[in-house]
Amino acid sequence: MSSSSSSYTTNFSQYDGDERCRCGRRVMMQTSLTVKNPERRFLGCTKYKEKNGCNFFVWIDPETCPRGLEYAKIMQVKKEELEKQVEDLKMVTERLERGRKKVEEENDALFVKLAELTEMNVKLTTTIEALNAQIGARKTREIGPNYFRNIIVVVVIVFVIGVLMSSVNHNTPKEKYLYLP
Repeated sequence: MSSSSSSYTTNFSQYDGDERCRCGRRVMMQTSLTVKNPERRFLGCTKYKEKNGCNFFVWIDPETCPRGLEYAKIMQVKKEELEKQVEDLKMVTERLERGRKKVEEENDALFVKLAELTEMNVKLTTTIEALNAQIGARKTREIGPNYFRNIIVVVVIVFVIGVLMSSVNHNTPKEKYLYLP
């Protein structure tokens, strides 16, 4: 802030908050954020910049030395660079947030699709089990009576042949066969 024609410098290091300006209002301690007076505290009328204010203005802190002003300029440049980085990071964060929301939406859609596919899988599994049951029933019908009847006939024939063979062996004279010791 630039000083006005009614400003003056004095030592208010003992500021207790009861000081009053020319128009009788309580003054307010503020801090200058300008490059010329960086972080320099001052007292001013609460209506300092308004039309009905008295333009009361008093520096509390001493003037900044030339080296401090140089340092303030460097710090101002760094501050602006950091503010730019913050803005860039905000943009990146917003972009990432939009991407996150899009991924969540896609994820939700995939969960819905998964539920649909799971339901289809259950239906297909049920259908396959029913078809397998039908195939098994057909095989049983095809194999059923004829298959078992054929097996019984074969077993009976083998049994009959076995009985006949054993009776032939028992009824045949042993002399006809040449036995070797």
